[in-house]
Amino acid sequence: MIIRKDVLLIEKIRDYLDENLYDEHSIQGLCRQFTINREKLQAGFHALVNCTVHAYIVRQRIDRAAQRLLETDDSIKVVALDSGYKKQRSFNKTFKALYN
Repeated sequence: MIIRKDVLLIEKIRDYLDENLYDEHSIQGLCRQFTINREKLQAGFHALVNCTVHAYIVRQRIDRAAQRLLETDDSIKVVALDSGYKKQRSFNKTFKALYN
């Protein structure tokens, strides 16, 4: 059972991730930064957004990349690199898995 205080903290962490989406994040770092234990962070995040922290970050990055591909003339390679992928192939694989 997740209490209101924890929900507010998880929402704050989600908002932080949205604002700093392209920074490197670790569970340990988030736990330290927001003074929350690992289990509470992971369980609370899953309860709030129905996925892991990592899956949320990946989904948000891919969603923003998809929007950018629709709205700009940027190449897939440029969008992939800007989205944090070192190789376009990895980006393509993740994109296809999420968007089919």
